[in-house]
Amino acid sequence: MARHIPLRPSMPSVGTLVDALGTTTLALASDAAGRDLAVTQTVLHEPGHPVAPATRGLLLGVALGPDGSGLDAVVEEAAAGGYAAVALKRRGRGVEAAVRAADAAGIALLVVDDAVEWLHLDRMVTTALSGSRAGADVALSSVAIGDLFSLAHVIATTTGGATTIEDLGRRVLAYSAVPGQETDEERREGILGRQVPDLPENDQQYADLYRAAGVLEYPATDTGLGRIAVAVRSGTEPLGSVWVVVPSTGLRPDAARVLASVTELAALHLLRNRSSQDAARQRRTDLVRRLLEHDDPTAARQLGLTDPGRLCVVAVHPRSSAASVDLGRLLDVVTVELEARLGPTGCVDVAGRLYALVALADTPERMRTSVAAAARSAGRALHTSLVCGISRPLRDAWRVSEAREEADGVLDLLLTGAAPGEVGSADTLVDGLRLLALADQHPVTAELSETAAAILRHDEEQGTTHAQLLLTWLQCQGDTRQVAERLGIHANTVRYRLGRLESVHGLDRTDADQLLLVWLALRLHRSAV
Repeated sequence: MARHIPLRPSMPSVGTLVDALGTTTLALASDAAGRDLAVTQTVLHEPGHPVAPATRGLLLGVALGPDGSGLDAVVEEAAAGGYAAVALKRRGRGVEAAVRAADAAGIALLVVDDAVEWLHLDRMVTTALSGSRAGADVALSSVAIGDLFSLAHVIATTTGGATTIEDLGRRVLAYSAVPGQETDEERREGILGRQVPDLPENDQQYADLYRAAGVLEYPATDTGLGRIAVAVRSGTEPLGSVWVVVPSTGLRPDAARVLASVTELAALHLLRNRSSQDAARQRRTDLVRRLLEHDDPTAARQLGLTDPGRLCVVAVHPRSSAASVDLGRLLDVVTVELEARLGPTGCVDVAGRLYALVALADTPERMRTSVAAAARSAGRALHTSLVCGISRPLRDAWRVSEAREEADGVLDLLLTGAAPGEVGSADTLVDGLRLLALADQHPVTAELSETAAAILRHDEEQGTTHAQLLLTWLQCQGDTRQVAERLGIHANTVRYRLGRLESVHGLDRTDADQLLLVWLALRLHRSAV
């Protein structure tokens, strides 16, 4: 049972925000004197609406162009309304006109990175303002925003316990490495796998933590040391958590106070980390799309890829209808899960099917295992079952589109049931891929097998599954009991239905030539659907 630890309950400026968020996210474009202007709140400005007054405000110009009509009027209204600064995006244009307008009005002009979403920026600024007003510990405040490992190190030093920082998916984003600090097997396992071990008590512990308003203490168990932990939020939105191991000698007396005071600062670190990762991931995704669709070698160089023989394509699709799955969320979750196991991944959505360009694991078996683990974890998060097809390594320099077609083929074999399982690779399904290619070249007709055509027609008109039964019987080499187990029916039912196939469609199970053509026709048909 977690125990709640009770705690006793300088004005930020433009310069504070720029330093906290970093100039790649938010840069001062106007006169340097604007750094000293005080900021205490943000306001999202809607185009076409008057600027609402806000003393010491930062106006976020969502639709404000750097050289658009009405810019001067908005800047003048903001200055008259008590604002300290106006923020806008370049959108590929110069900001000289906007700078002149801001300098003339006596307020600061801030330029936002085009890749940063406005709502995300609003959360970052609000969190930075809260952290500045809270007056965090000097050592904590000195950590560069976004450097989660340094933050974990400082927390560990000031509290006396080994520290980890996690996201909402319980992935270990950063950890301390202070010499001599006591730790346990659970923490070591989490660091090695960059994922919190799946323990029976985890769900309840995290539920308690994200409901709590402050620091919680978790007692030691037979297998591990105790912990103190705090949820990290931006406003009411949870971002992650910070965990500190309680050594057998105990933490420093003010450890809980230090951990509680770090939440605003940690939120800014997590938001900055997320922003940097999102921007980098978007750039990588755009380049991967160019490779998948156009075999663009320039994109490969920009991705830093030099050895195509160490890369493959993974195709992903829900086992159920894709219409029931949020593809945007599916893309995000699959990307994160693959990256956690195989390193930086470019994952894109093409016509409702996901494709990822990933580095090969040490062995084909480990590759399949890693992809299967990522698919299971993503599937659990989205309450669906995911099917994955893995291509062979790129055979020719940057012929990525060919690898994509191969991954598609494997995925099609799995989705149609022509190959078993949820994850398959081209190196183990070579014959199935050849049949798939034959199916594309030779549509099934009565010329190949009149018997197979009649069976397929009967299934379509009467709703029977004679083709599936016969294919399974052939795959099981006539073993009736094995057929019954695979199809979940009684062995006598298998014998009866095989008899119906003989009487209705003229199937002769002793005619090897007929069986060969029937099998080929039915197998090609299943590959083609």
